[in-house]
Amino acid sequence: MRTRLHATRGPAATVSRGFMAITLGLGLSLSACKGAPRPPGGPTDSGVPPPPPGEETLSWVSVPASDVKVQYIGRTYRSDTGVVFSHPGVTIRARFWGDAIRMQLHDAGTGGETGTTWFDVVVDGGPPRQLAVRNGLSTYPLATGLAVGLHTVELTKRTESLVGHSELVALEVHGEPREPPMRTGLRLEFVGDSITCAYGTDVSLIPDSPSWVAPTFTSKNQNPRRGYAWLTAALLGAEPPVLICYSGHGVYRNLDRSTSGLVPALYERAVPDHPVDWDFSRESPDVIVVNAGTNDVFAGSGTNAFLPDEAAFKSAYRTFLARLRTLHPRAHLVCTLGSMTDGYKQLEQDGAVTSVHVGDWLTELVTERQQQGDTRVYRHVMAEQVPETDGVGEDWHPSATTHQKMATALSQFIRDVVRP
Repeated sequence: MRTRLHATRGPAATVSRGFMAITLGLGLSLSACKGAPRPPGGPTDSGVPPPPPGEETLSWVSVPASDVKVQYIGRTYRSDTGVVFSHPGVTIRARFWGDAIRMQLHDAGTGGETGTTWFDVVVDGGPPRQLAVRNGLSTYPLATGLAVGLHTVELTKRTESLVGHSELVALEVHGEPREPPMRTGLRLEFVGDSITCAYGTDVSLIPDSPSWVAPTFTSKNQNPRRGYAWLTAALLGAEPPVLICYSGHGVYRNLDRSTSGLVPALYERAVPDHPVDWDFSRESPDVIVVNAGTNDVFAGSGTNAFLPDEAAFKSAYRTFLARLRTLHPRAHLVCTLGSMTDGYKQLEQDGAVTSVHVGDWLTELVTERQQQGDTRVYRHVMAEQVPETDGVGEDWHPSATTHQKMATALSQFIRDVVRP
């Protein structure tokens, strides 16, 4: 069914009704308080039994962010003082023998409802606990009062680059750091905009009228764990996905019709808005899902550029696909669009109706590559959201229910068609 597009609401967001996982092995030595005794290892880690209860000798040990005992999944780069990252879903893992762990973090978020950086903290596979951080350098407890033993902590960034970047300076362990968990499973990478960033997924409301106004963006309600990318990875038994995304950005034009920081350009960076290129010599993902083009569709409201330009869009997308194939010769590339629009947009003017369909353009581009001999590129058609039954998140973005439907369909497509 064709739907008319409505004006946007909220900054860096789109509105409608209708990577690489890495471990930074930089070989820095573990720094500790001088003369502090090392606790013995646990039987599950080194074969050496722990001392009798009450006789453990624990002290605080600082592990630099760039140490090999700190594991990263997602895009990062090493600075002079730590490890910098900004994309949502970047995950940091560490294991230790002891009873507490904390972190030193320098954060660039400006605070308030839209500028506060949030993390999920998971200890020993338990439920995630939300952690808000402050602007500047601070120390934050991640787990305290644990039974002395072997523990795993996982820290996941909830908020995206527009909220601000973060820099991990060090983890501090009350005990002894150990090697990080083994990395196993399928490796997925998702490239896109606010939908891939899981914008507003912790909010779900049913519009009660055509004039209903959705709540606007708050950083606390951005939750990658409820986004289609994270859910797809879970359904496929993959490790946490790598997200490369930025709200309001498109393939050849952004939501505000600007052309800087386009999705293909962002893909080249370790961190958006930072002049640091990503190192593509690292291991490639098994599957790359590109869900970009929504902002190209929605841009231009009230202007002569209301309808996206077919030649400009196809040229930019075609070049991006070629670049992805050059960078990742063996990866499976899945091209999709949604679920805020299927790509159809029409203009009614002086009784005449003109329309375009970006979704059809994607199909044509994928077919073009397949005819050129690329057998590892696919077109996945994503269903549009249904706000009347599934609700919407902030600024009319997909609700958690819609994200779950997206993930169910996409994971089935990858399992049955892509078969990585």
